[in-house]
Amino acid sequence: MSAEKPLALKEVQLRLAVPQHVLIHLCEKGVIEPDFAETSGRGKRREFSERNLFEFGVALALRRFELPVATTAFVVRLLRSFARTASKASPGFSLPETLVDKDVDLTVHFYDGDLLVLAASGAGFRKPLFVSARFGAPSRAVSLDRLPQNYEGHLEIKLGEIARRVLRRA
Repeated sequence: MSAEKPLALKEVQLRLAVPQHVLIHLCEKGVIEPDFAETSGRGKRREFSERNLFEFGVALALRRFELPVATTAFVVRLLRSFARTASKASPGFSLPETLVDKDVDLTVHFYDGDLLVLAASGAGFRKPLFVSARFGAPSRAVSLDRLPQNYEGHLEIKLGEIARRVLRRA
């Protein structure tokens, strides 16, 4: 992100086609933390990175399923942690760039309302990477060997598709 040009709130709004108040709400609730600048009074505007743009895309996808804001914030925080773990397993892995530029699949799975699993596979991974965390439990991510097999309900969101949609290169 070194030479990346910051995005103003208006640019994010136009690229995602959502009202500014929705984006501001996600910032004020702590779901999205601007990578470049946070407001700190009159005249100071938020400035966002492409990673933030991707995080907004993920947050908006989760909100379409009416998941609580706290759950959405948990997922975004886990994504940042996951990116650090994935970069160790696959050197050069970087969210969201790897999802756009390389043949990598990343999905978030919700199981039975309290288990979250991030799953990555594709170029650069010797084997699929699964990282899980439970809502309401101490925020410690745990590696898994495979996706859970016994559950009552499951929701899957394709983060790679979100990254390619919101970061489509002009």
